[in-house]
Amino acid sequence: MNALTSLSVMAKGYDPGVTPNFNAPWMPTLQNIGGMVLATALVLFVIAVVAGLVVWLFGKLSGGGRAQDTGLSILLWGVVAAVAVGSIGGIISWATGVPLFA
Repeated sequence: MNALTSLSVMAKGYDPGVTPNFNAPWMPTLQNIGGMVLATALVLFVIAVVAGLVVWLFGKLSGGGRAQDTGLSILLWGVVAAVAVGSIGGIISWATGVPLFA
């Protein structure tokens, strides 16, 4: 095979015929562990959001500007992190067609 032929094969794309197979005996265990990690992360983010809300309200009621800024920052970053972590399974499933957490 010369260089021109190999370039045309690469340009057409090469499908090796390998597809993901999720029938391995350890896959349900790994998916269960992944689900538990995601659930734990979401619970921790909810706790952080509630703590940020409490700090923000305390700063608002006591007139502490720095507490308001810190509480609002914790609140917003907690919500952003929870949305990002909560959408991981959906993003992977959408992008690859692999239902990891279905």
